[in-house]
Amino acid sequence: MTVLVGIIAGVSVCFILVITAYKVKRKTSESYDLPLHGQDSWSCCSSCCCCQENTEPEEKQANILVAQNSQDFFIPREKVKVQPPTRNHSIPTSPPSPSVSHAGSDSSERGSLSSESSGVFESEIGAVKPDLYAKSNDMVVMQTDKQGKAKKLGKLNFKLRYDFDKSDLIVTVMTAENLPKMDFGGSSDPYVKVFLLPDEDRKLRQTHVQRRTLNPTFNETFKFPTTFDELQEKTLVFTVYDFDKFSRHDLIGEVKVVLRDIDVSREVDVSSDLQPCTVRQAELGDLLFSLSYLPTAERLTVVIMKARNLKAMDINGSSDPYVKVSLLQDGKRLKKKKTAVRKNNRNPVWNEALVFNVPTESLKHTSLEVTVVDYDLLGHSELIGRCGVGSGFDGTGHEHWHDMLHAQRKPTAMWHTLHE
Repeated sequence: MTVLVGIIAGVSVCFILVITAYKVKRKTSESYDLPLHGQDSWSCCSSCCCCQENTEPEEKQANILVAQNSQDFFIPREKVKVQPPTRNHSIPTSPPSPSVSHAGSDSSERGSLSSESSGVFESEIGAVKPDLYAKSNDMVVMQTDKQGKAKKLGKLNFKLRYDFDKSDLIVTVMTAENLPKMDFGGSSDPYVKVFLLPDEDRKLRQTHVQRRTLNPTFNETFKFPTTFDELQEKTLVFTVYDFDKFSRHDLIGEVKVVLRDIDVSREVDVSSDLQPCTVRQAELGDLLFSLSYLPTAERLTVVIMKARNLKAMDINGSSDPYVKVSLLQDGKRLKKKKTAVRKNNRNPVWNEALVFNVPTESLKHTSLEVTVVDYDLLGHSELIGRCGVGSGFDGTGHEHWHDMLHAQRKPTAMWHTLHE
Protein backbone atom coordinates (compact mmCIF):
# COMPACT_ATOMS: atom_id res chain seq x y z
CA MET A 1 0.00 0.00 0.00
CA THR A 2 2.77 2.41 0.86
CA VAL A 3 4.53 1.66 -2.39
CA LEU A 4 1.40 2.40 -4.42
CA VAL A 5 0.92 5.81 -2.77
CA GLY A 6 4.55 6.80 -3.55
CA ILE A 7 4.18 5.85 -7.22
CA ILE A 8 0.99 7.94 -7.61
CA ALA A 9 2.64 10.98 -5.94
CA GLY A 10 5.68 10.79 -8.24
CA VAL A 11 3.54 10.59 -11.37
CA SER A 12 1.53 13.65 -10.26
CA VAL A 13 4.66 15.74 -9.70
CA CYS A 14 6.04 14.83 -13.14
CA PHE A 15 2.72 15.77 -14.81
CA ILE A 16 2.69 19.18 -13.11
CA LEU A 17 6.28 19.90 -14.21
CA VAL A 18 5.53 19.03 -17.83
CA ILE A 19 2.43 21.30 -17.92
CA THR A 20 4.39 24.23 -16.39
CA ALA A 21 7.27 23.91 -18.85
CA TYR A 22 4.85 23.87 -21.82
CA LYS A 23 3.13 27.08 -20.67
CA VAL A 24 6.47 28.90 -20.20
CA LYS A 25 7.67 27.92 -23.67
CA ARG A 26 4.42 29.13 -25.30
CA LYS A 27 4.66 32.52 -23.58
CA THR A 28 8.21 33.05 -24.75
CA SER A 29 7.42 32.29 -28.36
CA GLU A 30 4.47 34.67 -28.34
CA SER A 31 6.64 37.55 -27.08
CA TYR A 32 8.93 37.29 -30.17
CA ASP A 33 6.19 36.70 -32.74
CA LEU A 34 3.59 39.34 -31.79
CA PRO A 35 4.25 43.16 -31.61
CA LEU A 36 3.32 44.68 -28.27
CA HIS A 37 1.55 48.05 -27.88
CA GLY A 38 1.01 50.36 -24.97
CA GLN A 39 3.22 51.84 -22.34
CA ASP A 40 3.92 48.59 -20.55
CA SER A 41 4.88 46.73 -23.67
CA TRP A 42 7.25 49.56 -24.83
CA SER A 43 9.06 49.60 -21.54
CA CYS A 44 9.55 45.88 -21.54
CA CYS A 45 11.14 45.68 -25.01
CA SER A 46 12.80 49.05 -25.45
CA SER A 47 16.09 47.31 -26.15
CA CYS A 48 14.71 45.26 -29.03
CA CYS A 49 15.81 46.32 -32.53
CA CYS A 50 12.49 45.32 -34.13
CA CYS A 51 10.45 47.50 -31.78
CA GLN A 52 12.75 50.50 -32.37
CA GLU A 53 12.54 50.13 -36.13
CA ASN A 54 8.70 50.17 -36.05
CA THR A 55 8.30 53.00 -33.53
CA GLU A 56 11.13 55.54 -34.50
CA PRO A 57 10.17 58.55 -36.66
CA GLU A 58 11.24 58.50 -40.31
CA GLU A 59 13.68 61.41 -40.01
CA LYS A 60 15.62 59.56 -37.33
CA GLN A 61 15.86 56.43 -39.38
CA ALA A 62 18.05 58.26 -41.95
CA ASN A 63 20.98 58.43 -39.50
CA ILE A 64 20.84 54.74 -38.44
CA LEU A 65 23.91 52.74 -39.46
CA VAL A 66 23.04 49.50 -41.28
CA ALA A 67 25.45 46.65 -41.98
CA GLN A 68 25.14 45.27 -45.50
CA ASN A 69 27.47 42.30 -45.09
CA SER A 70 29.60 40.96 -42.30
CA GLN A 71 32.76 42.09 -44.20
CA ASP A 72 31.60 45.69 -44.83
CA PHE A 73 32.20 48.74 -42.62
CA PHE A 74 29.31 50.71 -41.17
CA ILE A 75 28.68 53.73 -43.41
CA PRO A 76 26.07 56.44 -43.10
CA ARG A 77 23.03 56.18 -45.35
CA GLU A 78 23.10 59.93 -46.00
CA LYS A 79 26.06 60.93 -48.17
CA VAL A 80 27.41 64.46 -47.78
CA LYS A 81 28.10 66.23 -51.07
CA VAL A 82 31.24 68.37 -50.99
CA GLN A 83 31.66 70.81 -53.87
CA PRO A 84 35.26 72.11 -54.03
CA PRO A 85 35.54 75.87 -54.57
CA THR A 86 36.92 77.22 -57.81
CA ARG A 87 39.37 80.08 -58.33
CA ASN A 88 36.86 82.04 -60.35
CA HIS A 89 34.29 82.25 -57.57
CA SER A 90 34.59 83.77 -54.15
CA ILE A 91 34.68 81.33 -51.28
CA PRO A 92 32.16 81.96 -48.49
CA THR A 93 33.75 82.97 -45.27
CA SER A 94 30.89 81.75 -43.04
CA PRO A 95 31.74 78.60 -41.06
CA PRO A 96 30.09 75.30 -42.14
CA SER A 97 27.02 73.94 -40.42
CA PRO A 98 27.79 71.80 -37.34
CA SER A 99 25.63 68.99 -38.73
CA VAL A 100 27.86 68.64 -41.81
CA SER A 101 31.25 67.01 -41.30
CA HIS A 102 33.98 66.91 -43.97
CA ALA A 103 36.64 64.31 -44.41
CA GLY A 104 40.18 65.28 -43.45
CA SER A 105 41.39 65.40 -47.04
CA ASP A 106 38.45 67.52 -48.19
CA SER A 107 38.88 70.07 -45.42
CA SER A 108 42.60 70.44 -46.03
CA GLU A 109 41.94 70.89 -49.74
CA ARG A 110 39.34 73.57 -49.07
CA GLY A 111 41.75 75.39 -46.76
CA SER A 112 44.59 75.33 -49.25
CA LEU A 113 42.35 76.54 -52.08
CA SER A 114 40.90 79.29 -49.93
CA SER A 115 44.32 80.56 -48.94
CA GLU A 116 45.56 80.24 -52.51
CA SER A 117 42.78 82.46 -53.80
CA SER A 118 43.88 85.22 -51.44
CA GLY A 119 47.49 85.11 -52.67
CA VAL A 120 48.87 83.65 -49.43
CA PHE A 121 49.85 79.99 -49.28
CA GLU A 122 49.64 78.32 -45.87
CA SER A 123 52.27 75.78 -44.90
CA GLU A 124 53.35 74.03 -41.73
CA ILE A 125 55.91 76.77 -41.04
CA GLY A 126 53.49 79.65 -41.50
CA ALA A 127 52.19 81.96 -44.21
CA VAL A 128 54.37 82.44 -47.28
CA LYS A 129 53.82 85.45 -49.52
CA PRO A 130 55.21 84.59 -52.95
CA ASP A 131 55.08 88.21 -54.11
CA LEU A 132 58.06 89.01 -51.87
CA TYR A 133 60.24 86.29 -53.34
CA ALA A 134 61.65 86.35 -56.83
CA LYS A 135 61.93 83.25 -58.97
CA SER A 136 65.19 82.37 -60.66
CA ASN A 137 64.01 83.60 -64.05
CA ASP A 138 62.20 86.73 -62.83
CA MET A 139 63.36 90.31 -63.03
CA VAL A 140 62.72 92.37 -59.92
CA VAL A 141 61.94 95.96 -60.86
CA MET A 142 62.22 98.59 -58.13
CA GLN A 143 60.45 101.86 -58.85
CA THR A 144 59.19 104.83 -56.85
CA ASP A 145 56.70 107.56 -57.53
CA LYS A 146 59.30 110.22 -56.88
CA GLN A 147 61.16 109.29 -60.04
CA GLY A 148 58.38 110.63 -62.25
CA LYS A 149 58.44 114.10 -60.72
CA ALA A 150 62.16 114.50 -60.04
CA LYS A 151 65.03 114.63 -62.48
CA LYS A 152 65.70 111.36 -64.29
CA LEU A 153 68.87 109.83 -62.91
CA GLY A 154 68.90 106.60 -64.90
CA LYS A 155 68.74 102.94 -63.93
CA LEU A 156 71.11 100.43 -62.36
CA ASN A 157 71.03 96.69 -63.14
CA PHE A 158 72.65 94.13 -60.85
CA LYS A 159 72.42 90.52 -59.65
CA LEU A 160 72.23 89.18 -56.10
CA ARG A 161 72.88 85.68 -54.77
CA TYR A 162 73.84 84.19 -51.42
CA ASP A 163 76.53 81.49 -51.32
CA PHE A 164 75.60 79.18 -48.44
CA ASP A 165 78.81 77.14 -48.77
CA LYS A 166 81.11 80.13 -48.22
CA SER A 167 78.67 82.40 -46.33
CA ASP A 168 79.07 85.23 -48.84
CA LEU A 169 76.64 87.64 -50.43
CA ILE A 170 77.54 87.72 -54.13
CA VAL A 171 76.81 91.06 -55.82
CA THR A 172 77.35 91.55 -59.55
CA VAL A 173 77.09 95.10 -60.89
CA MET A 174 75.94 94.65 -64.49
CA THR A 175 75.05 97.87 -66.29
CA ALA A 176 73.63 101.36 -65.89
CA GLU A 177 71.25 103.05 -68.29
CA ASN A 178 70.43 106.64 -69.28
CA LEU A 179 72.72 108.33 -66.76
CA PRO A 180 72.64 112.15 -66.70
CA LYS A 181 75.32 114.19 -68.43
CA MET A 182 77.79 115.34 -65.77
CA ASP A 183 80.68 116.62 -67.88
CA PHE A 184 80.94 119.59 -70.25
CA GLY A 185 81.34 117.25 -73.20
CA GLY A 186 77.84 115.88 -72.69
CA SER A 187 78.97 112.59 -71.19
CA SER A 188 80.04 111.06 -67.83
CA ASP A 189 82.77 108.85 -66.39
CA PRO A 190 80.68 106.66 -64.06
CA TYR A 191 81.68 104.11 -61.45
CA VAL A 192 79.73 102.38 -58.65
CA LYS A 193 80.42 101.93 -54.95
CA VAL A 194 78.73 99.09 -53.07
CA PHE A 195 78.49 98.67 -49.30
CA LEU A 196 76.29 97.17 -46.59
CA LEU A 197 74.43 99.04 -43.86
CA PRO A 198 74.86 99.10 -40.92
CA ASP A 199 78.36 99.79 -42.19
CA GLU A 200 80.27 98.82 -39.06
CA ASP A 201 83.25 97.28 -40.85
CA ARG A 202 83.20 99.69 -43.81
CA LYS A 203 82.83 96.81 -46.27
CA LEU A 204 83.05 99.02 -49.33
CA ARG A 205 83.55 97.74 -52.87
CA GLN A 206 84.05 99.82 -56.01
CA THR A 207 83.92 99.17 -59.75
CA HIS A 208 86.31 100.52 -62.35
CA VAL A 209 85.61 103.85 -64.03
CA GLN A 210 83.92 103.65 -67.42
CA ARG A 211 85.04 106.54 -69.58
CA ARG A 212 82.72 108.81 -71.62
CA THR A 213 79.49 106.87 -71.50
CA LEU A 214 75.94 107.30 -70.22
CA ASN A 215 75.20 103.56 -70.55
CA PRO A 216 78.20 101.85 -68.94
CA THR A 217 78.77 98.10 -68.71
CA PHE A 218 80.61 96.96 -65.59
CA ASN A 219 80.09 93.18 -65.13
CA GLU A 220 82.07 93.19 -61.88
CA THR A 221 81.38 90.81 -58.99
CA PHE A 222 81.96 91.49 -55.29
CA LYS A 223 81.65 89.32 -52.18
CA PHE A 224 80.45 90.41 -48.73
CA PRO A 225 81.20 87.84 -45.98
CA THR A 226 78.17 87.61 -43.67
CA THR A 227 75.81 84.99 -42.28
CA PHE A 228 72.37 84.52 -43.82
CA ASP A 229 70.65 85.50 -40.55
CA GLU A 230 72.65 88.74 -40.31
CA LEU A 231 71.82 89.45 -43.93
CA GLN A 232 68.13 89.79 -43.09
CA GLU A 233 68.92 92.89 -40.99
CA LYS A 234 71.14 94.60 -43.56
CA THR A 235 70.59 97.01 -46.42
CA LEU A 236 72.66 96.92 -49.59
CA VAL A 237 73.51 100.37 -50.99
CA PHE A 238 74.76 101.22 -54.48
CA THR A 239 76.08 104.74 -55.12
CA VAL A 240 76.90 105.88 -58.66
CA TYR A 241 79.55 108.59 -59.11
CA ASP A 242 80.98 110.59 -61.97
CA PHE A 243 84.78 110.52 -61.92
CA ASP A 244 86.58 113.86 -62.14
CA LYS A 245 90.34 114.08 -62.29
CA PHE A 246 90.78 117.63 -61.05
CA SER A 247 87.90 118.11 -58.64
CA ARG A 248 85.59 116.30 -56.30
CA HIS A 249 83.71 113.35 -57.81
CA ASP A 250 80.06 114.09 -58.49
CA LEU A 251 77.42 111.86 -56.94
CA ILE A 252 74.78 110.83 -59.51
CA GLY A 253 72.38 108.71 -57.44
CA GLU A 254 71.90 105.68 -55.25
CA VAL A 255 69.88 102.47 -54.86
CA LYS A 256 68.97 100.90 -51.51
CA VAL A 257 67.94 97.25 -51.26
CA VAL A 258 66.43 95.91 -48.01
CA LEU A 259 67.71 92.33 -48.21
CA ARG A 260 64.94 90.75 -46.16
CA ASP A 261 62.48 91.71 -48.92
CA ILE A 262 64.30 89.72 -51.62
CA ASP A 263 64.99 85.99 -51.69
CA VAL A 264 68.73 85.84 -52.41
CA SER A 265 68.97 82.09 -51.86
CA ARG A 266 68.78 81.93 -55.67
CA GLU A 267 70.29 84.34 -58.14
CA VAL A 268 67.93 87.21 -58.85
CA ASP A 269 68.21 90.03 -61.38
CA VAL A 270 67.29 93.49 -60.11
CA SER A 271 66.66 96.67 -62.08
CA SER A 272 66.14 99.86 -60.11
CA ASP A 273 65.77 103.57 -60.75
CA LEU A 274 68.50 105.70 -59.24
CA GLN A 275 67.33 108.00 -56.47
CA PRO A 276 68.88 111.20 -55.07
CA CYS A 277 71.46 110.33 -52.44
CA THR A 278 70.31 110.88 -48.85
CA VAL A 279 73.09 109.03 -46.99
CA ARG A 280 76.30 111.01 -47.37
CA GLN A 281 78.46 112.93 -49.78
CA ALA A 282 81.41 111.46 -51.62
CA GLU A 283 83.45 109.33 -49.23
CA LEU A 284 87.11 110.21 -48.89
CA GLY A 285 88.24 107.39 -46.63
CA ASP A 286 89.66 106.96 -43.13
CA LEU A 287 93.15 107.22 -41.66
CA LEU A 288 94.56 105.40 -38.63
CA PHE A 289 97.51 106.89 -36.74
CA SER A 290 98.84 107.01 -33.20
CA LEU A 291 100.17 109.81 -31.02
CA SER A 292 102.63 109.69 -28.15
CA TYR A 293 104.59 112.34 -26.23
CA LEU A 294 107.78 111.79 -24.23
CA PRO A 295 108.17 114.67 -21.72
CA THR A 296 111.79 113.98 -20.82
CA ALA A 297 112.90 114.24 -24.46
CA GLU A 298 110.13 116.73 -25.40
CA ARG A 299 109.37 114.58 -28.41
CA LEU A 300 106.03 114.17 -30.17
CA THR A 301 105.78 111.02 -32.30
CA VAL A 302 103.15 110.46 -34.95
CA VAL A 303 102.96 106.92 -36.36
CA ILE A 304 101.02 106.77 -39.63
CA MET A 305 99.65 103.24 -39.60
CA LYS A 306 97.19 102.71 -42.49
CA ALA A 307 94.23 104.07 -44.44
CA ARG A 308 91.07 102.44 -45.77
CA ASN A 309 88.62 103.11 -48.60
CA LEU A 310 90.47 106.11 -49.96
CA LYS A 311 88.82 107.97 -52.81
CA ALA A 312 89.85 106.76 -56.24
CA MET A 313 91.84 109.54 -57.86
CA ASP A 314 93.22 107.83 -60.97
CA ILE A 315 91.49 106.74 -64.14
CA ASN A 316 92.07 103.06 -63.27
CA GLY A 317 89.98 103.45 -60.11
CA SER A 318 92.91 103.52 -57.71
CA SER A 319 95.23 106.06 -56.03
CA ASP A 320 98.91 106.64 -55.20
CA PRO A 321 98.57 108.02 -51.66
CA TYR A 322 101.02 109.42 -49.16
CA VAL A 323 100.49 111.25 -45.87
CA LYS A 324 101.78 114.70 -44.95
CA VAL A 325 101.81 115.90 -41.32
CA SER A 326 102.23 119.60 -40.49
CA LEU A 327 103.08 120.93 -37.02
CA LEU A 328 101.08 124.07 -36.15
CA GLN A 329 101.58 126.48 -33.24
CA ASP A 330 99.04 129.28 -32.80
CA GLY A 331 97.86 128.59 -36.34
CA LYS A 332 101.32 128.93 -37.91
CA ARG A 333 102.85 126.01 -39.82
CA LEU A 334 106.32 125.38 -38.40
CA LYS A 335 107.36 121.98 -39.72
CA LYS A 336 106.04 119.28 -42.04
CA LYS A 337 106.97 115.70 -42.75
CA LYS A 338 105.58 113.05 -45.07
CA THR A 339 105.51 109.31 -45.61
CA ALA A 340 106.45 107.27 -48.65
CA VAL A 341 104.08 106.86 -51.61
CA ARG A 342 102.02 103.67 -51.90
CA LYS A 343 101.37 102.95 -55.57
CA ASN A 344 97.94 101.81 -56.82
CA ASN A 345 96.51 101.25 -53.37
CA ARG A 346 93.30 102.58 -51.84
CA ASN A 347 93.95 100.71 -48.58
CA PRO A 348 97.63 101.43 -47.97
CA VAL A 349 99.73 100.43 -44.96
CA TRP A 350 102.68 102.61 -43.90
CA ASN A 351 103.67 102.07 -40.24
CA GLU A 352 106.01 105.03 -40.47
CA ALA A 353 106.96 107.24 -37.51
CA LEU A 354 107.21 111.03 -37.94
CA VAL A 355 108.94 112.77 -35.00
CA PHE A 356 108.63 116.44 -33.95
CA ASN A 357 110.43 118.26 -31.13
CA VAL A 358 107.85 120.16 -29.08
CA PRO A 359 108.60 121.85 -25.72
CA THR A 360 106.26 120.85 -22.92
CA GLU A 361 105.10 124.43 -22.33
CA SER A 362 104.13 124.73 -26.03
CA LEU A 363 101.83 121.65 -26.09
CA LYS A 364 98.70 123.63 -25.26
CA HIS A 365 99.29 125.84 -28.33
CA THR A 366 100.24 122.96 -30.64
CA SER A 367 98.14 121.06 -33.14
CA LEU A 368 98.69 118.75 -36.10
CA GLU A 369 97.23 118.90 -39.59
CA VAL A 370 97.22 115.51 -41.32
CA THR A 371 96.52 115.35 -45.07
CA VAL A 372 96.35 112.40 -47.45
CA VAL A 373 97.54 113.25 -50.96
CA ASP A 374 97.42 111.38 -54.28
CA TYR A 375 100.83 111.49 -55.94
CA ASP A 376 100.91 112.45 -59.64
CA LEU A 377 104.16 112.11 -61.58
CA LEU A 378 103.21 114.40 -64.46
CA GLY A 379 100.85 116.90 -62.87
CA HIS A 380 100.07 118.38 -59.49
CA SER A 381 99.46 116.08 -56.55
CA GLU A 382 95.81 116.07 -55.52
CA LEU A 383 94.37 116.31 -52.05
CA ILE A 384 92.30 113.25 -51.10
CA GLY A 385 91.28 114.40 -47.62
CA ARG A 386 92.48 115.82 -44.36
CA CYS A 387 91.94 115.78 -40.60
CA GLY A 388 93.40 117.56 -37.58
CA VAL A 389 94.22 116.88 -33.93
CA GLY A 390 94.82 119.33 -31.13
CA SER A 391 93.10 121.45 -28.52
CA GLY A 392 91.68 123.72 -31.21
CA PHE A 393 89.76 120.91 -32.99
CA ASP A 394 86.42 119.37 -32.22
CA GLY A 395 85.20 115.79 -32.16
CA THR A 396 87.71 113.03 -32.82
CA GLY A 397 90.63 115.45 -33.19
CA HIS A 398 90.10 116.93 -29.71
CA GLU A 399 89.45 113.54 -28.13
CA HIS A 400 92.62 111.97 -29.56
CA TRP A 401 94.81 114.85 -28.39
CA HIS A 402 93.23 114.73 -24.92
CA ASP A 403 93.92 110.98 -24.63
CA MET A 404 97.56 111.50 -25.61
CA LEU A 405 98.13 114.14 -22.92
CA HIS A 406 96.62 111.90 -20.23
CA ALA A 407 98.55 108.80 -21.33
CA GLN A 408 102.03 110.20 -21.97
CA ARG A 409 104.81 107.80 -22.99
CA LYS A 410 102.12 105.43 -24.35
CA PRO A 411 101.03 105.51 -27.99
CA THR A 412 97.31 106.18 -28.46
CA ALA A 413 95.78 105.14 -31.82
CA MET A 414 92.47 106.26 -33.35
CA TRP A 415 90.68 106.23 -36.70
CA HIS A 416 89.95 109.63 -38.29
CA THR A 417 87.47 110.25 -41.10
CA LEU A 418 88.93 112.38 -43.87
CA HIS A 419 87.10 115.49 -45.05
CA GLU A 420 87.78 118.16 -47.62
